[in-house]
Amino acid sequence: MIELNHITKRYGERTVLNNVSFKVDKGDVLGFLGPNGAGKTTTMRIITGYLAPSDGEVTVNGYDVKKDPIRVKSSIGYLPELAPAYPEMTVAGYLEFMAGIRGLSGAAIERALERVVQQTNLGKVRERIIGNLSRGYRQRVGIAQALISDPPILILDEPTVGLDPEQIIEIRNLIRELGKDHTIILSTHILPEVTVTCNRVIIINDGRLLGGSDYTLSPSALHDEKVYRLVTARTDDGVLRLLEAVPGIKTVAREKDAFTITVNQDFEKPEVVTDAVFKAGYGVSEFSSRAMNLEDEYIRLISQDRGDVQ
Repeated sequence: MIELNHITKRYGERTVLNNVSFKVDKGDVLGFLGPNGAGKTTTMRIITGYLAPSDGEVTVNGYDVKKDPIRVKSSIGYLPELAPAYPEMTVAGYLEFMAGIRGLSGAAIERALERVVQQTNLGKVRERIIGNLSRGYRQRVGIAQALISDPPILILDEPTVGLDPEQIIEIRNLIRELGKDHTIILSTHILPEVTVTCNRVIIINDGRLLGGSDYTLSPSALHDEKVYRLVTARTDDGVLRLLEAVPGIKTVAREKDAFTITVNQDFEKPEVVTDAVFKAGYGVSEFSSRAMNLEDEYIRLISQDRGDVQ
């Protein structure tokens, strides 16, 4: 459905996207995850045709963004980080206006309005002025305008930013429902959002995809792997190098008073870690494990990229 090939975006001497490539298949709900300023919004704007890349190509629903921008835009429903709306209009009036812009007319507008009002649970506020709505309802209006022409693809940029906890839960539930019938890219820096809504994850930092251009992650698959926490009397470089040399260990992150260890999938004998530490003359006060989660993988990749993990 969506394919980015070697996308780079520069502003003068500053490169904000660097050789980004990935695919989104039909039916995917892809979490595009990264810290603030990582390049998520720039990528979303390039996919939608709002920005042109400095280098590279993007195809959406089989159409080239540069060569056929109208067909690309007709395939996408886009929710920017700040939901677009005219605050002086009613919800129904605004959505009818957006339906007309999207090429609908006559009875088709009314059918589309009824559909998106039901999908986004806007029935109670459909005749109210948008400027008088809560932030959560304004986000729903933003999603409704993205859905009004029933596009196959939804691009949602930080859809829950600024919402209270109850509103966040409501929007996440809505996204899960929409994922049954739409291909979705969800851009966010909030890890729980990805865990509960997405079936795939791509992580970006400083304009580069982490883990390689074909790296994707299933949040649920992480629970098959383990993370170990080791507490010793010392956390100096000697212990760090010792742990790095243990067969099967993938990464070692040094904290203030402990080490966090990730291992390869075929790592079957965790006792080799404590054996190596004891043989080197170091004591062990804690050695525990738990299922790996998305936060572990996110921090591992970001820390590796910054040079904080050996």
